[in-house]
Amino acid sequence: MSQTVAQVILKALAAWGVKNIYGVSGDAVLPLMDALGKQEEIKFYSTASEQGASFMACGEARVTGKPGVCLSTEGPGALNLVNGVADAYRDGIPMLVITGQVETAKLSTNSKQYFDQQQLFAPITGLTSLLTRPESTVKMFKVAMEKAIGDNTPCHISIPGDIILSPAHDCDIPPLSDPSPPGISGNIEEAIETIGCCKKPVVITGKAALPFKDKILQLANRIGAGIIPALGARGIYPGTEKILLGGLGEAHIPPLLNQSDCVLLIGASPFEHKFIPSKVKVVQIDTRPQNLAHSLRPVPLTGDMALILERLLIGLTNTMPDTGWQEEIEKNHIAHLEMLGDDSKITEAPIPPRKVVSVLSDILPENAIIAIDTGEFMHWFDRGFVAKKQQVIISEHWRCMGGGLPFGLGARAACPDRTVVVLTGDGGFIMTMQEILTAVRYSLPVVIIIFNNSKYLLEKHRMQKENMKPFGVETAVPDFALFAKACGAEGIKVDKPEMLEAILGRAMVLRRPVVLDIITSDEKPGFI
Repeated sequence: MSQTVAQVILKALAAWGVKNIYGVSGDAVLPLMDALGKQEEIKFYSTASEQGASFMACGEARVTGKPGVCLSTEGPGALNLVNGVADAYRDGIPMLVITGQVETAKLSTNSKQYFDQQQLFAPITGLTSLLTRPESTVKMFKVAMEKAIGDNTPCHISIPGDIILSPAHDCDIPPLSDPSPPGISGNIEEAIETIGCCKKPVVITGKAALPFKDKILQLANRIGAGIIPALGARGIYPGTEKILLGGLGEAHIPPLLNQSDCVLLIGASPFEHKFIPSKVKVVQIDTRPQNLAHSLRPVPLTGDMALILERLLIGLTNTMPDTGWQEEIEKNHIAHLEMLGDDSKITEAPIPPRKVVSVLSDILPENAIIAIDTGEFMHWFDRGFVAKKQQVIISEHWRCMGGGLPFGLGARAACPDRTVVVLTGDGGFIMTMQEILTAVRYSLPVVIIIFNNSKYLLEKHRMQKENMKPFGVETAVPDFALFAKACGAEGIKVDKPEMLEAILGRAMVLRRPVVLDIITSDEKPGFI
């Protein structure tokens, strides 16, 4: 018996392991919505906006490493997906983006809500295609999924309204092909020689380093290097590991970084590149050549990171670490922890952001996922969070405000057994706060912590640094606790530092969405 294209799409996605689809209904995808409602293998999350849907899919992909899937109708629906898709493209996150399109007879006409979606999505996806034949459905979706997985990129398929409702003969769904190992690009011997000649090495680890943390720790110990975890890899090692030097950002630059003579940049994003001293030698290891920091003139190694690290370990077998440098690393580690210990004793109000981060270090469970929006608070987190084994997800390249909450919701949908905490500023939260309704509707118990200073504080401080008069940096915000309650979530306002520990502890065990509106000070990070 024949099935529709919509039914075949869902059959294929389920066979390939897709569990969730995030999106908003609309005329061009009604047959797909009908098919979704008649099956149980894939759960559909009807989000408050298409932007929320694309960020939720991106959040799921960030924590699972598998393609997140988002869906929208034609025209403005497709356009509203762009921010989350661009975020995935710039950070190398696998996604499948499905959009409706006008009927094939209306393509390239002045029809309502028509525009050339392939032109829109081409710069921000690894692949964008228009499905024009029902019999091509499975093959086209298979190509898109394999491209998304193999190249860690979002892929887009638009489907005309008449095609999505067309009959498509039932067929076996072929399995996805495993991506071929990328091998190694670069001069491994030059990298070994560069590292082996240095006495004061430092390793900076980014998101792409997470799967290889054991080999990287082994390599760091072999060459006597200190480790600086980038924000996207904050939980790569417990904060008590004695060779950790703390985070790197506007609020903290580890002193030993400026004394080093070699930096191993392993999977770090461009945000960290600007803090690397110009005089040091750099060996950069990453999965993709497009991530190379050419301005640093590195010795580049790209491709199969596990193989690269194994080759480096073999080549550096006889390296003798500098004991004096190792002693300095341990002294700096102890000094950093002592500095952070003082943050927990702060009693000021409004509450300094570093006080909030200090309490979070003590309260958050080891298996927590921390979704971080964009704003000045993230620099305080980078400076002061002492990780256990938590997973941090953050936009490293696109840095769009408003992504934190839907990131967290997608992570919670994908990992229902883990605590998910969202860190956001008041400015970022108001951009996607409607997704609280999604959290309540689908019982996604995330904890949302708002650093509320009623300003775009990062912009204010940067204008001041450039001797500009701050303008346009004030935000108009509602009572976030009341807003949360109106949406059916728990809402608590926190304006006294002595309230923090008890309220945060309670929030972590509530089985419903919680918004903590924390009134914070304008304290400026030291390097802004």
